[in-house]
This record gives sequence, C-alpha cells and structure tokens, in this order.
Amino acid sequence: MTEGTWISDEDLTAYLDGEAEEALCRKIDKTLAEDTDLQARLSALTLDVDALRAGVLAAVPLPPPMPTLPAANRSRAPLGMFSAGLAAGLAIGAFTFATFFTKPAPRDGWAGFVASYQKLYTAETLNAIDQPAAETQAQLLRVSEAIGLDLGNLPAVDGLTLKRAQILGFKGKPLVQIAYQRTDGTPVALCIILSPSQDPMPLTESENKGLQTVRWNRDNHGFLLIGDMDPMPLKQAAEVFAAAL
Repeated sequence: MTEGTWISDEDLTAYLDGEAEEALCRKIDKTLAEDTDLQARLSALTLDVDALRAGVLAAVPLPPPMPTLPAANRSRAPLGMFSAGLAAGLAIGAFTFATFFTKPAPRDGWAGFVASYQKLYTAETLNAIDQPAAETQAQLLRVSEAIGLDLGNLPAVDGLTLKRAQILGFKGKPLVQIAYQRTDGTPVALCIILSPSQDPMPLTESENKGLQTVRWNRDNHGFLLIGDMDPMPLKQAAEVFAAAL
C-alpha cells in the first residue's frame, strides 16, 4: 500500500461500523480487492470490534423487574402517564448509551481519550486476540512508520504479554496503541502520539477515568502507559519502556 492509499485502523473501524463516508468506503473496497495486508488487518479488527461490543453489552446491567402495583391503584394509573414515563425512561437510557460513544474527546486531551477507550477493555477482549508472532511484529513495524519511532524491538516486561498493535488517531495526529495483558488478565496499554507540540516531561504518575497512568514526553512524542493495576508495578514497567524509547 502506497502512502497515498494508506488506510488507518480508525478508518477501518468506521468502515466496519458503517460510519465511514462514501468516498472512504469506495477507497477501502477498491484497496481490499488487491491488498492482502489490508484484508488481514480488516479481519483482525472485525474480531476486535466484536469483542469490544460484547464487553460493553456485558457491562450494561439488566433493568430491575417491574414492580407489581397494588390492585386498587391499577385502574387509577392513567395509561398516558405510564406510556410517557416509559418513553422518557427509554429516551434517557438511549441517550446515555449513545452519548458514551458520540461525545467529543474529553477535556484532558489525548490522555483522556485513551483512558475512555481503555475502559472498554476486559480480559475477554484480549483473550480473543491470538495471533502469530510474525503478525504482531508486522503490526509493530506498521505503527512505527505511522509515528516515526522504531517500535520493532520493544523491551520485554515481566508480567506483561504483548497482544497486538494498532493505529488510532486524535485530532488528526496518529496515535498508536500497543495492547498488553497481565498474567491475571488485566489489560494494559502503551500509547504513543506523534505531536511536535509536546513539551518535555519526566515520568508522571496520575489517575484517569479510574485507571492508573504514567505519562512522559520526549522528542516530539507523548507516551502513556495505562491499566487498572497498582501504581508501583505500572511505574516500573513505564521505566523499562522509557529507557528503551
């Protein structure tokens, strides 16, 4: 695939969700017909999207059972009032679920965007990803080109298993997500954004959307390691990555 026909994982996800513009759909359809690498990427993303959706739906609690109204009150409850209440409840539920996916990026910038995305991950999401080492290495080379940083020789970190690498985007900037899984199943992600405006920053620990994070900036790149785990092992892993990158 040439630079002029490069298609990001974000474009492919929009294509799978039926949200891509017509011009992008035509471009992807045409490229798929002759690009086996893109076919493989689309197949992998299809699995990822289905796993994420399953995780989100599993996390939505079932509504409580409808209480039994006393017999004396049943005839007094206006049908219109009941219908209006039910419609309002459904509207609120639909609005809450829909706006989770359609609301703009959080005010805390790309780190908040990453945290919101990472909150969707469960152990089952990553358990569903089982690809050959050669495919994972090919993904690392692909994302390296997207952000101008060699990620082909990422250091091994005790307790973390590399699962896959993909290209996302934030406000027109390429954003790489490298997914890991801890031995207990916890998802952890190393995310890197290409942004010349990033000021130098040493390793900085914080919490975002209930997840522990370690951030640092270096040489036009912003780095973020994130996971639902204790701060100390996360920082130790970040130190290993920071030393190599």
